[in-house]
Amino acid sequence: MSQIRYYSMRRLAPYQGTVQVTEMPGFRAISSDAVTWRVQFLNQRSRFISHAVWRADGSGNLIETHRTGELIEALQNHPPFPFPPADNLELWLLDAKQHRPLAIVASTLGHITPPRAMNTLWQSAFADDDGFTAPSLSMGAGAEASTSHIPHQEILIRCVQKAAGPLDRMQWFRRERDGSGAGLHGNRLDGAHVGRKLEPDDFPELLLRETWENEREKNLVHDYHDWQAPRLLTHRDLSRATRDRLERAACRQAGKLYPLRHVLPEIINRDLLNVAFVEAVIRRSTEADHP
Repeated sequence: MSQIRYYSMRRLAPYQGTVQVTEMPGFRAISSDAVTWRVQFLNQRSRFISHAVWRADGSGNLIETHRTGELIEALQNHPPFPFPPADNLELWLLDAKQHRPLAIVASTLGHITPPRAMNTLWQSAFADDDGFTAPSLSMGAGAEASTSHIPHQEILIRCVQKAAGPLDRMQWFRRERDGSGAGLHGNRLDGAHVGRKLEPDDFPELLLRETWENEREKNLVHDYHDWQAPRLLTHRDLSRATRDRLERAACRQAGKLYPLRHVLPEIINRDLLNVAFVEAVIRRSTEADHP
């Protein structure tokens, strides 16, 4: 059992929240809710491919064999959720003016050498996901109303692209426990930026920079983070003010928040979240009774 690793990491490009990972030689199990685990095995090409599903209640389809027995035991005897984050290598899109982190594009495990070939663009959501509706745009008038026919996620992408400029500079950073970051290689970088050390405040706390000169852009980014609030609450080391804000936004999305209840590292407004959890259970029960 000593070769078993338990950790968490973010899913990015686009952002899809945090997953819990149980890994051992030849196998890996991944879960977004710490209930349903997608089990993968390492093939001859050293790539993980999907194999089966394991659930603690026995409703999965993973068959216990001499090969999978140790993994099942590891899943049954896991440390407390959420597992510690391990993806401290982060790829950031830089802003055009100061070449500071603007939007996180990707992350990977700290022991992996980050790739030099980077063709990943920042995305607010999957192309077919039109769920993001920004209240600041929906209730706007004048210039905002004229863009109402454009998906709000597309407006956000244009906002980020404008701040990044036409060159699309990106840089890998190795983040330290105190939140600082050491600059590594990147894309279209000034040579002086390789090896630079940025302070914790130089990095956005969430997915995107929240300080903008334009009030419309600031509100749009705020709306985007509120939309992602249930998933963002799975992050560690959020300030108390940020977590409080995200909890209140997430409670307006009880259906999305409820499945993540086991992987929240901290809760500030417990009574408020409990009400949201009850609401989600009632809605699920109602939907089950009236398919």
